[in-house]
Amino acid sequence: MHLDDDIKGFVKGVFAGCGILCVIEIVVGFLISLTGLYSFDATFIIGAVGGTLVGMICFIWMAVSLQRSLDNAQNGGAEVRRGVQKGYTLRMGLQLLWMVAAILVPFIHTIGGLVPLLFPKIAIYILRITGKLNLTQNVDSTAGVKGGES
Repeated sequence: MHLDDDIKGFVKGVFAGCGILCVIEIVVGFLISLTGLYSFDATFIIGAVGGTLVGMICFIWMAVSLQRSLDNAQNGGAEVRRGVQKGYTLRMGLQLLWMVAAILVPFIHTIGGLVPLLFPKIAIYILRITGKLNLTQNVDSTAGVKGGES
């Protein structure tokens, strides 16, 4: 499957944002640990990187599912809605598995592993605020219409 250029750019922007947010989380986690609230160790980094990867995997999975659904809709696919819903359910299942692991597995810092699940959404907000993503683009309804001829 080939992703549209718009979707590719969107995914690249979100991935860059998630990576930057992961680094910021690790730095802020280290700085907060200097106050003595908790001890900063490898579990925090494992949680931050693991959670960021899960968030990014779910986001690319969503992009691929939506592209597939758009392709099916163009080809007259009748099962578009069911495909989108199935993909959503599986993505939420993956995130749920990560949340359970972040809570129960001792070598994953719980907070460090849960916060990154919000990174794709935060990255999208940052892209919108900076103007790199405009979800309300106006489509010119007169494009391709010949004017003045009879």
